[in-house]
Amino acid sequence: MTALKEVLNDNIFSNEGQIFSFDALLTQSEILNTIDEQGNRYIAKLKDNQKHLKEKAIKTIEEFNQPTDRVDDEDSYLTENNKRVSRKVEVFQNKSADLVMYHENFQNIQSLIKVTKTLTNAQTGEVTISTQYLMANFKTTAKEFLQKILQHWRVETYHYHLDMLTEEDDHIAYKEPFSIAILRSFTVNLYQLFLNENKDKKVLLTGKTTMADIKRNALYRDDFSVQLIESNYID
Repeated sequence: MTALKEVLNDNIFSNEGQIFSFDALLTQSEILNTIDEQGNRYIAKLKDNQKHLKEKAIKTIEEFNQPTDRVDDEDSYLTENNKRVSRKVEVFQNKSADLVMYHENFQNIQSLIKVTKTLTNAQTGEVTISTQYLMANFKTTAKEFLQKILQHWRVETYHYHLDMLTEEDDHIAYKEPFSIAILRSFTVNLYQLFLNENKDKKVLLTGKTTMADIKRNALYRDDFSVQLIESNYID
């Protein structure tokens, strides 16, 4: 939180026209209103513990006969758990005014976004559907909102691997923090490249090829670490 406030006060970094995307942790009125006042834009996920805000957004969406715009994510993919993922993004905006919803604590809410994710088990056919709600202080198409949201989620996935596989969040006092961060990113990229090359192959001692198993092998097998570093993944 402190680091983000410093970023917002940095005139070089926070020039007008930037787009900030946040998960639920940072959906706070002080932060979002500051971004709006600076002439920047945000896309923010609505939190379950902000009950009034989320309920009002859902109620506002339900008052629409249909979304202002909609897009289905055509780039569905198969996860490591053998589940097919697809998404539908619906955008709700007021065509005759800037604001789509008034809230006493959040200013300039121009778009409400509903993201429906469908997980289909490729083996059993079991379907799991989840819904997330977001808001933004600007208007654009459902396709562009989808692109921005996916960009944010890719960063979150990358950070998850950094934290879970290299315990990034537990190490905050290195003498050379930037160098360590670069090395961690390099390591995770090696893991990902190896996974891409060997996803459906049984090449590890554990018999599985996941990010966690790659990390586990690299931790206990020097020969495997050498293999990761010396492999030529680029033609």
